[in-house]
Amino acid sequence: MKLIITGGRQADSKLSYFNKEWNNGIEGVIFEYDPKKNLIEEKISYKTPLDNRPIDNYSISFKSGSIHNNKLYVTTLTEILIFDLPEYKLVDKISLNIFNDLHHVIYHEENLFIVITGLDLVVKFSLNEKKIKTFYNCYPEINTWERFDKNKDYRKINTTKPHLSHPNHVSIFQDKVLVTRYKQQDALIFSMEGKVLDKINLNKGIPHDGAIFNESFIYTTVNGNIIEVNKSDFSIKKITDLNFHSKDGRSLGWCRGYQKLDSLNYVGYSRIRPTKFVENIKWLGSKLTDKVKLKMPTRIECYNENYSKIENTIDLENYKMNWVFSILKY
Repeated sequence: MKLIITGGRQADSKLSYFNKEWNNGIEGVIFEYDPKKNLIEEKISYKTPLDNRPIDNYSISFKSGSIHNNKLYVTTLTEILIFDLPEYKLVDKISLNIFNDLHHVIYHEENLFIVITGLDLVVKFSLNEKKIKTFYNCYPEINTWERFDKNKDYRKINTTKPHLSHPNHVSIFQDKVLVTRYKQQDALIFSMEGKVLDKINLNKGIPHDGAIFNESFIYTTVNGNIIEVNKSDFSIKKITDLNFHSKDGRSLGWCRGYQKLDSLNYVGYSRIRPTKFVENIKWLGSKLTDKVKLKMPTRIECYNENYSKIENTIDLENYKMNWVFSILKY
């Protein structure tokens, strides 16, 4: 069993660290990690072609992905790429004009569920019909198409910020579609047909990942919490604050990416860039005043079963991965 890590690489210039996030990445990168051998290998480096990105001030990165039947589904900011595993052969690419700041994709019953963060939207895309079948408006207070133009090519736009919900991750459970929302700090629950049914209030920081592990959903928050939610009634089962591992008052970093393998828990952290300081001042708090404390490297921490001990640290910046989005089991 191996882990597949998706993320991005920034330019070698030190100045690139201070760029806005939407023009910071030079390529998407995918690594494969063998836990038994403690070896990491770069498998994919990828640059989005000009047809599917802005001409200037663009960013290229892999964001979050998923695996189904030996296929890796992963997003760039404006594309879905599908690779055959274990060869990492590119077998398909999907790019639509409404794709902007994609964050996650999963496969479910011949459909792809795609998080279009730039439009505060999730869509169900039929692989057989090659078209969108359902829209899931992640800010249902306003009709999506009152805010955005279906005919516009959003792949050519650097950013649509500020977002009203900023959806991050999608999961499917019992014919329900669950989507984490950055702004509302919750997971919105839709019917398959796109109707809002309920929400899970997480309220422990900005949520990112959300996926099923055994009897629970496990959500990460960017400020370092692991939230376990009961599958049966969506009640919060347990919250683990990983910040007790912090040294000298440092922020752990931007916590994003989770995987459970045997009895170990793998959690991703991305180095916090200056653009995140202002955007997230509330959770950084006093740590904002000392930039030295914020410069923890991009890495994956391997925790024991109850998170009380760090068993191993994979420093991804040693391999020029500057931010991590997902950790997948294969």
